[in-house]
Amino acid sequence: DTPTSGSYFFDGTEVSCCSENMLSQIRNEKIGFVFQNFNLLPRQSALENAALPLLYAGVKPKVRRERAREALEKVGLADRVSFLPTQLSGGQKQRVALARLLIYNAEAILLDEPFSALDEDLKDELLKEMKTKLDAYHRPVVFVSHNKDEIIALSHEMYIIKNGEMIHEKTS
Repeated sequence: DTPTSGSYFFDGTEVSCCSENMLSQIRNEKIGFVFQNFNLLPRQSALENAALPLLYAGVKPKVRRERAREALEKVGLADRVSFLPTQLSGGQKQRVALARLLIYNAEAILLDEPFSALDEDLKDELLKEMKTKLDAYHRPVVFVSHNKDEIIALSHEMYIIKNGEMIHEKTS
C-alpha cells in the first residue's frame, strides 16, 4: 500500500516510489501472507492454491506440486489436495492458506487472524508448526489477532495497539 503522507521503506526500498510491477515483485518475493478471508483462487485446487507463491517465483511444476503436497500434509489436508475452495470448510480453507505460507521462505510475514476458523486441537498443532518455522527463519511477523494466547505462542515480544497507544510486552 502507499502512504497518504510521508514515506516508508521495505528492505531498503522506498515503497511509495515503486511501480505496480515492482510492488507485485516485492509482495511475491519478500512477504508471506495469511488472510482472514483466505484469498484462495476459486477455480484452483487446494494443491494449486498452496503452490501459488512458488508458481509466481518460477519454481518448476514438479517441485511446486511436491512442496505444496508436503505443506498440505502438515496442515492435515493430504486427502483434500484436489478439492476446490467451494468444496472445503472454513477451517480447511484456512489450512490451505497456512500451507501456502509454509512452503515459502518469505522475509516478512503478515498474519491476519490465521487461526480463527480452526478447532482448538488443530490450532494448537498449527501454532507449534508456525512457531518452529518462524524461530528457524528469524523473520519479522505482523500478527493481527484478538486472541492474546495465540500471539504469545508465536512470539518473543509483542506490540499491542490499544486506544491508539502502543504497548510493548516481552512474551518469553
